[in-house]
Amino acid sequence: MALEGKIIDFGVADILQLISQQQKTGVFLVERNEESIEVLFWNGMIVSAHPVAKADSELLGERLVKSGFVTEGQLLRALSLQNKNQQHIGEVLVEMNIISQEMLDRIIHNQIYDTFTDLFQWKEGSYVFQPSLVNFNERLFTPLGFEHIILDVLRMMDEWPSLLKSISSLDAVFKRTSLSAGLVGINAEASLPQDQRIILSLLDGCMSVADLVERSMLGKFATVQALRTLLDREMIERVERENRVAGTARSWQQFLGNRLFAAGWYTLFALALLGLYRIAPPDFTLTFRALTPGGLSGVTAAAIESSKKYKIKNALQVYYWEQGGYPETLRALVESGLLETEETENSAGNPFSYRSQKHSYTLP
Repeated sequence: MALEGKIIDFGVADILQLISQQQKTGVFLVERNEESIEVLFWNGMIVSAHPVAKADSELLGERLVKSGFVTEGQLLRALSLQNKNQQHIGEVLVEMNIISQEMLDRIIHNQIYDTFTDLFQWKEGSYVFQPSLVNFNERLFTPLGFEHIILDVLRMMDEWPSLLKSISSLDAVFKRTSLSAGLVGINAEASLPQDQRIILSLLDGCMSVADLVERSMLGKFATVQALRTLLDREMIERVERENRVAGTARSWQQFLGNRLFAAGWYTLFALALLGLYRIAPPDFTLTFRALTPGGLSGVTAAAIESSKKYKIKNALQVYYWEQGGYPETLRALVESGLLETEETENSAGNPFSYRSQKHSYTLP
């Protein structure tokens, strides 16, 4: 019998925890608009999690070819053996020594974590769990426990803003420095972890970070994490998208052109404001009131409280997995070492309004 529901009524993390605790085997499908994510359970353990493929080109073998890890000829031979032996394509490629078991583990592992990082941010959608047989080979990949995944994913979600800031954006482009060029020729295999080796080998000064995520098959988080480490070690540097203007005459031409262009916009903007003022003179008292110390402090307090509530929700989720239910008060989060006292209090120094119903909670 299928288990169905909506995310707004019963969160994804809660239903996944239930399936895991009851050691179910089957397929969990989550849908939102035109997006779909599929999670495979085997005796309560997670063996796969990925966006539902829209085309054959998104399958593992085709993605490996697109990334350059496997040639089309190698894939055709692997598919021929797969049809004969009824094996997973990844297992066939490992047995053919085309890719390593370590690489296959990393690809599947990172795909699961990236998928859950996206899934846990869904606030709406529907889900259905259908108990069924799942074709899983323990030699191919070690299944993951949901409790282990949730803790890592919460950490990744917490670290992601800082990681993304360190590389500027997913559109940024990087290239090797002279330091990394020398290292690659000496002994890169022994001195760098596999993720960093893969990223370093793909850098060509043209591919964006988003392209590297696709080509490396390491997943978004692992790719950006490797880039930040390589940046810290000064082995790579960012490529500026616009070349410097050469020549003094050209520089002055651009200098004057930019300012004339800006002056034109400023003039149009001033005329538009003048027209609006004549039609309906604005009441500046409200604007200046918002800029008073009291108004600014109110905006700041609201932002801080929103950040605190985000931390509280993450801590509540961890507490739930550890204790089997939500705490009666927020004080329990402090006593368990998940939060500091001030992180559970509002700007007035009082505890946030919170009510627990054991397996659900209310945090206005």
